[in-house]
Amino acid sequence: MLGRWYSYELMVKANTPGQRDGRITFWLDGQLIADFPSVRLRETTALKIDRFTIDLHIRGNPLAVARKWYDNVVAATSYIGPMVSSTPPTTPGGFRIVQ
Repeated sequence: MLGRWYSYELMVKANTPGQRDGRITFWLDGQLIADFPSVRLRETTALKIDRFTIDLHIRGNPLAVARKWYDNVVAATSYIGPMVSSTPPTTPGGFRIVQ
């Protein structure tokens, strides 16, 4: 939906090498929407989660305008949860929403 902010949270827990005890979990606005337990991601402790990236995907239509704003990006070692505010955040200034 255009004109509102979303809180996306992704948790990746690396497995113990040789075990299926890793996990990938996804929340949208604080609600659990996907959980993949028993994941095997690595075979050695030399492989660690040491970076993340944020991307903009525009699908197959390079002619359409694609905009995405990011705010309050955090990398953490434990669950933080969505930000709670008494007033909802506004769309960044200087832009217009086209529906």
